[in-house]
Parts: sequence; C-alpha cells; structure tokens
Amino acid sequence: MEELMKKILLVLLIFSGLNLMGTSKPSIKSENAKVEIKKFKSLKDAAKDYEKVLQEVSNYGSRELLQTINPEVDQYVKSKNDEELTKKWEESNTMLIEQFEVSVQKVNEYKELGDVTFLIKGYDEKVLEKYLSDNVSQYAKVNEKGEIEIEIEKYIELQYEYLKNTAKINLATSRVDFVKSSDGWRVIEQNQKK
Repeated sequence: MEELMKKILLVLLIFSGLNLMGTSKPSIKSENAKVEIKKFKSLKDAAKDYEKVLQEVSNYGSRELLQTINPEVDQYVKSKNDEELTKKWEESNTMLIEQFEVSVQKVNEYKELGDVTFLIKGYDEKVLEKYLSDNVSQYAKVNEKGEIEIEIEKYIELQYEYLKNTAKINLATSRVDFVKSSDGWRVIEQNQKK
C-alpha cells in the first residue's frame, strides 16, 4: 500500500510540473494546429484553478490504481449488511485511497513572471501501521487452538477513528512557473524554460 501511494504521489508531482492545457479543439482542417494554453486574469486565479486540477488528478489517479485497500474485508463487510460498518469501511477506504490534499502554499508575482508553490499533504502510513500494530490486542486474539482470530469490526473501528482524528502531514511541495502576457497569465511551457 505504501509503495502504491508513493507512486501516486510521484505521478501527482510530475503532473504538477506539466502544462495546464485549455479545452479548445483544433479545427478539422488543421491537424497540426497548436493546442492553446489556458490563460488566467490573475496569478491567484491560475493558482486556484491549478489546485483544483491537481486535486482531481490525484483522486482520479488513486482510484484508477487502487479500488479498495482490502478486498477480503470488502466481502466481509458486504456479508454483514450493517450500514454503520459499511459507512466506516467505505470512508476509511476513501480516506486512504484519496488521501492527498493539494493546496496553494504560496503565490509569488514578479512583474511578468510568477510561480505558485503547491503543498501536498497525506497520512504518514508508517505511523498508521505502527498504531494498528501497537493496538493489535484490541482486534486480534489467539484462540484455544493457537490460531489468531481477527475481529474485523474492531479493526475497522480502530482504523476509522485513527484516520478521522489524525492530521495529515506535509509530504511534498511542487512549484509551477507562470508568465504574464497582454492577455493574462499562463503556465510556462517546459521547452520555454531553457
């Protein structure tokens, strides 16, 4: 799970360095037409729009790569037909799968140039694993045959409460450069930075 989340974070960081493209389509006649880069009235508007895009990409990418954190628990929860248990399990899944929060950390404007720094937050999964391990006695017991029995409801409750009550940590920052022209602010294309 941790490796997958690192991959998702890496994709998000890479995407944030790419250009934010407009939605205009080239005409049918012109196959080689350039796609226009979206322009913004202000750098703050650009930052807000880019923040939304990065958040959506993060959530979509996470859901595409991972549908659930544990298919066996999904089946168990489904078989119990318990609304409260289902709600907590689904919320835990969402909190872990769509865990990254993207926000504007800083907007710097220098006449015709500017940059926006985005902060990416998420859970410290090693701390979550340690918490669940340290509290294993709350959801796992050894029966008289020496077998480990897991009380899934208690496991879900413990994980849910941890996620619900734990603040996310700063995982990364990403900077995107912009340039101002007569018709507004736009992302600086990678080949223009050289």
